[in-house]
This record gives sequence, C-alpha cells and structure tokens, in this order.
Amino acid sequence: MLCAARPQVSAPEDALREEASNHPQSFEANRRLAEYYIRRNHVAQALPWLEKAARIDPADYDNGYDLALARLETKDLDGARAQLKLMLSRRDRSEVHNLLGDVEEASGNIDEAERQYEQAARMDPTEKNLFDLGTDLLRHHAYLPAVTTFQYAAGKYPKAARIQVGLGVALYSSGKYTDAVESLCRAVDLDPADTKALDFLGGMYDVSPEMADAVTKRLEHFVALYPSNAAANYYYALSLRKRNLTPESDAAREKVEVLLQKSIALRPNYAAAHFQLGLLYSDEKRLEPAIHELEEAARLDPGLKPVHYRLALLYKETGKAERSRRELELFQSLKDQK
Repeated sequence: MLCAARPQVSAPEDALREEASNHPQSFEANRRLAEYYIRRNHVAQALPWLEKAARIDPADYDNGYDLALARLETKDLDGARAQLKLMLSRRDRSEVHNLLGDVEEASGNIDEAERQYEQAARMDPTEKNLFDLGTDLLRHHAYLPAVTTFQYAAGKYPKAARIQVGLGVALYSSGKYTDAVESLCRAVDLDPADTKALDFLGGMYDVSPEMADAVTKRLEHFVALYPSNAAANYYYALSLRKRNLTPESDAAREKVEVLLQKSIALRPNYAAAHFQLGLLYSDEKRLEPAIHELEEAARLDPGLKPVHYRLALLYKETGKAERSRRELELFQSLKDQK
C-alpha cells in the first residue's frame, strides 16, 4: 500500500525505478527512466537520472544534449553552459551552438547569444537555426541584419510559414510596411493554422494602403477557416471598419457589429473588442450601448488610454459631468506615464 505522502506513480514508472535501483551503474536503466519523464514533460524528475546516466557514460551525445536542455529548462544556466561546452570540446555541432545560444540569451549575455546562433546558422543553415538567429536579432532591435537573415532563409525555405512571419516582422520594424504585409500574407497562405501570422497581420491592417484589399481578403479567409477564433473575427471587423464604412454602407456596419459581438461572445474578456464595439455604437449615436461597452473595456483593461477619453466625451454628452471629469483625469494620468 502506498504511503499517503508519496505521489502516485504508474506501473511502468515503478518498474523503471526498480530497474534503475537494482542496476545503479547501468546507463540504459537510468536513461530509460529519464526518457520516461521527458516524454511526460516532467523535466525536473528526469534531471537526476540524466545526470546519473551522464556520469556513467559522459560521451553519450543524446543524453548529454537532453541533460543540457533539462538544466536550461530548470534554470541551471551555469550547469547547462558547462555541459554544452564540454560537448563542443568533443565535437563541434551546430545544434549544440544553437542551444548554447538559448542559454546565453537566458543569461542576458546578448552578444554571446548572437555569436552562438550565428555560428549554428553558418555551420548548418537549417530552417530552425536561421529562424532562431533572425528572431534573436529582432529581439535586440538589429532589424536590418534580421531582414537579411530572414530573406536568405525565405529563399532557402520558401514554404516555411514561420520564416515569412519573421521576415514580415523584420520588414515592418524596418519601416517597409508594404513588403511586410506581403510577407505576412504569404505566411497566411502557406499555413492558415498558424495564428501568429494572423496576429501580426491584423495588427498592421492599416499600415499599407496599397495592400489593404489583400489584408482584408486574408482576414476574411481566416474567419471562414476558423469561425470560432475570437481574434480572427476581431481583426476582420477592424479591417472592414477601416476600409468599407461610409455613411451609406449599412450592410458593412451590420457585418462589423456582428463580427465584434461574435468576438466578444467567444472571448468575453476581450477588452479591445468591447472598445471597438463601443466606438461603433458611439458613431451611430447609440450612446447607452456605447457607454456600456466602453465601461466594460475599461474594467477589463484599465490601462487602455483611449477608452477613458471616449468615455469622458460620452459622459459629458449624456450630462454626467463628474464622471466625465474623472475619466479625463484618468486619461491624462495614463498619458503622462512613461
């Protein structure tokens, strides 16, 4: 009978632990138990068995790599670095440099991290190595080198959606908005299931007028593919609101309202969607629903500055002078913050 303080374990786990206990000097027994935990994402539990296996056979590459990764994931950065440098002293491998880049990045050693990512990409320009190098350059605002890296990667891996996303972000960060939108549209077409492309594309739906129709088309496609995706409905609504609303476009207004309402129904705490719906109602002079949606947006995200400004205007218009004053004060205080 299990002790109450002991965590429950499965029969396979018991058998593996017994095997490791009966054969403490067996590399295979310790390694098998470590792999059991790794497969279940129990990294901290795998770590001592990886270390025992490494002491028995320090030259085993797979175990050494897993040990370094486990140390990184459990925040033992010095231990991870030491393990990887030991492995590099035996054999220079690109993936070891790439993982060492992760360790140096986590340690705050920016220049050394970039050097390791670049070394990995030079030794073996795989999609992962190039993506990690480009992402690291973006993370530290080296936008032009990031563009160069992602452009090279896009030529080498033209069907890799995440490379196109990285290129789009790098181009956007460099002020090349039309090229950025084109790259993100390619990413959407390559992998419609990758919602990161949607997030970036939706966030820059109005930066490139000449690409407006293409962006709206991709966002509409996303809604058709993922009707239960709150962000897809939200970004498509914003795109339609920006592109198509005129005094005569009642059908477009109704569609925007339906999309925003659906987005909120799917994600009730979506402050940005409440805010946009409030703006839509305000434009239509539906003041009470507008105030309700803006109040909800302010409740969900008190730091959203435009909400307080628009609430101040609506409170003033509906004769709520004191509330208007308080909202203006909130808006001004948020505006003054860094």
